[in-house]
Amino acid sequence: MSVKIFDPREDLRFIPAVELLGRTGADSFQLRWSDDEEPVVWMAVANWDNHWEVAAATSPVEAVFRLCDAVIDGGHCMHCHRPTGFEPSPEPMPLEPIICWYQWDPELKTFRRGCDGDATETG
Repeated sequence: MSVKIFDPREDLRFIPAVELLGRTGADSFQLRWSDDEEPVVWMAVANWDNHWEVAAATSPVEAVFRLCDAVIDGGHCMHCHRPTGFEPSPEPMPLEPIICWYQWDPELKTFRRGCDGDATETG
């Protein structure tokens, strides 16, 4: 069984999602795969001060998104002090006044927090 070579340029959100993990304080990131059996499983692995988190999926991009989801959802925005959530699409999200969503911004090609540039930001 052979693993298809992954090219991060296949999805413009992949590298910005890894950069987002760095903005949460991750000091290392690895992308791994297991092809022992079908289907091939991709794992996104990151470390925060000797604390490891892992997420897996059948595609590398989805594995990174799941890791972002695991570490960002239910967090606390240091800027607006609202609970945080992660969403890889740019679509409007529910509860925007209550949750600071980290979402894909196709114009800037990055993941932005919901309160970025918000006039109500308190910190």
